Amino acid sequence: MNRVLSQSFAMMALLALAVPASAAGAREAIQSTNAKFSALFAKGDAAGVAALYAKDAAVMPAGSEPVRGVEAIRKFWQTGISSGIAAVALKTVELYGGNKTATEVGEYALLDKAGKTLDRGKYIVIWKQESGDWKLLRDMFSTNQPPPKS
Repeated sequence: MNRVLSQSFAMMALLALAVPASAAGAREAIQSTNAKFSALFAKGDAAGVAALYAKDAAVMPAGSEPVRGVEAIRKFWQTGISSGIAAVALKTVELYGGNKTATEVGEYALLDKAGKTLDRGKYIVIWKQESGDWKLLRDMFSTNQPPPKS
């Protein structure tokens, strides 16, 4: 009986160690993809940015209908690039999950070519593993700026 308890505790300890490692691996992969997102955006590569999204992805900006599918997401980000957004800075604040899916809560800043901040806000991204890579599945964000006064 003592041996069974020892084995059970050993299994529980291994599982406890595996969960943080899985979450840590997801965090590293997601932060790496966020760095790619920022680098591709800075190059004006909307197609490259869109390729970071899952096949069934949706971008859900405030004040707009969801933008569904990789081609529509490419057009969405191309519009942002064409409007003068030259850089996107992303900061992961919280990350939950990390096995097949993860939820990231973060902060963003949009910058122009001179480095001037155009907008700051927050985002939530649901990530999923697709063909071994972490891809953005749902991307929702909103500005921290107050709404315009009427």
